[in-house]
Amino acid sequence: MSELRCAVESRSPIAVLRLSGDLDGASRVALRSALQKALAEQPSGIVVDLAELTAADDLSLTVFSRFAGTAAEWSDCPVALCAPSVALGAALDRMAIGRAVGVHPTRALAVAAVADTAPVRYRRYLPARPTAAAHARRLVVQACAAWRLPHLADDAEVVVTELVANAVRHAGGDLCLSIALGQRFLHVALRDGSPVPPVAIPPDPDTGQGGRGLALVEALAASWGSAPTPEGKVVWATLRRSTRSGEAPDAGRARQV
Repeated sequence: MSELRCAVESRSPIAVLRLSGDLDGASRVALRSALQKALAEQPSGIVVDLAELTAADDLSLTVFSRFAGTAAEWSDCPVALCAPSVALGAALDRMAIGRAVGVHPTRALAVAAVADTAPVRYRRYLPARPTAAAHARRLVVQACAAWRLPHLADDAEVVVTELVANAVRHAGGDLCLSIALGQRFLHVALRDGSPVPPVAIPPDPDTGQGGRGLALVEALAASWGSAPTPEGKVVWATLRRSTRSGEAPDAGRARQV
């Protein structure tokens, strides 16, 4: 049995990770951490090369389908696997991994598939200062205007304001804000350097102060949550693109910024 290794061969715009060695229950934890680290850098998509990977048991392969679900929640980031051996490909089939993540015979085909389905994304690094929320609001308004989703701008402004303000207050350090246009949702993700997950705290019953930020996010977002990364966490929220009166016509796509 050889030690599992993960080499990052590309980080942007599409992250490419090459795995080698043996995947088992123990090394699955380290692999999950490496995959989440790549996702936290917010690439347009992720390709995992399996050409030199073996699996000690089929169950360990579920790390890929679970990671694909996490990537979709965070930022609608597409994930693809490529170049498995005949034996590994059969194991992936037995575990129905292909239902959650594409499996391609070559790296070139996987990269092309990811590039074809990658969402348009706006990204900004923000210092954890009181002015960060204003910068975040301007970015999300710009994104909604470019994508012809003006009906989402107000709610998206509130969501990014609360996520950024919470991170400035409790996390500190540099922040990375990502706004992605998915097929059904607008995805907002904020990476910070604190491992402590956000907790919605009710307002003080006597003063009525505090505790409203994450409650607003919960009220406006279709879903929200957080996930740990090797250097901290990502807090994400999704806003449904359609409204009761219907989505704005011809919601377009803009270049990645």
